[in-house]
Amino acid sequence: MPELKPRDFPDLWAFVRVVDTGSFSEAARQMGSTKAAVSKAVARLERALQVKLLNRSTRRIGLSEAGRAIHAHAQRMVDEARVIESTLAGMQDGPSGTLRVSTSMAFGNSQLAALLPEFMARYPEVRVVLNLTDRHVDLVEEGIDVALRLTPRIDLMSAVARPIAPLRYVLAAAPGYVERHGMPPDLAALAVHRCLCFADSGPGATWNFEHDGALLQFRPAAALAINSSQPLREAMLGGAGIALLPTFVVGGDIRAGRALHVLPELRPVGMFGSQVVAVYLQDRFLPQKVRVFIDFLLEKMGEHPPWDAFLPRAGVP
Repeated sequence: MPELKPRDFPDLWAFVRVVDTGSFSEAARQMGSTKAAVSKAVARLERALQVKLLNRSTRRIGLSEAGRAIHAHAQRMVDEARVIESTLAGMQDGPSGTLRVSTSMAFGNSQLAALLPEFMARYPEVRVVLNLTDRHVDLVEEGIDVALRLTPRIDLMSAVARPIAPLRYVLAAAPGYVERHGMPPDLAALAVHRCLCFADSGPGATWNFEHDGALLQFRPAAALAINSSQPLREAMLGGAGIALLPTFVVGGDIRAGRALHVLPELRPVGMFGSQVVAVYLQDRFLPQKVRVFIDFLLEKMGEHPPWDAFLPRAGVP
């Protein structure tokens, strides 16, 4: 049985060029080759396939029955190769195409969405599709280029995880609540305060804190439980109680004075892990649109993200 091997592909290309031009001489000119070399290429292809592809005469070149069938498939291969060439050319000219990004509702609404206009102005050939969901997305099945994940566990498989920013947490309360109920002086004093909890923590959930190298725990009696950080923030700002929230949700409120940092000497350990991580498929040739997006996020977030501006930095007075 005839078998087409990768080494035969250049001969296939020569065959298509001869058919398209109707001439060995013109095909050779367009390919930057010689008439003899092109003729030998077609002859090699005929030997490899064990069929006669061209009917030659002194005046014209025609396709045999087998040649017509094979030319149709060969032409599609050439067309696909040209698509690859144009795609690569576009990637080399600059980032372009559709970038599909997924992240949580809270992070997308509070931080990422506001950055996209600047990214799009910087890279106008990139179209962004942002998918906000709190469920775990499958990069392959859902065609996601980059997922920004906030979770202590990441199943990488064939993916890459790139840390983008630290994920920190604070206890926060509205000034009005503190005026009415006072500022708790220590962790034990939270027992007499109204605590607002993330609903997924469930009844009997434990708040964990790090202080001077020790792990401290407190089990709040949840006055209110909500399964989303943003409405939990709204309830806190409305004076409903003290909430444990990610700084990317509440940092701006604390900096603006809309919320107060409760027990700032404690470092809460949150349920979403300690980092915002960009997850993307492992690829030896990472598309430019993904590369520049990751670089943009690192520039705008990084080790000291703007939402943590209210926190003191180590070694900075």
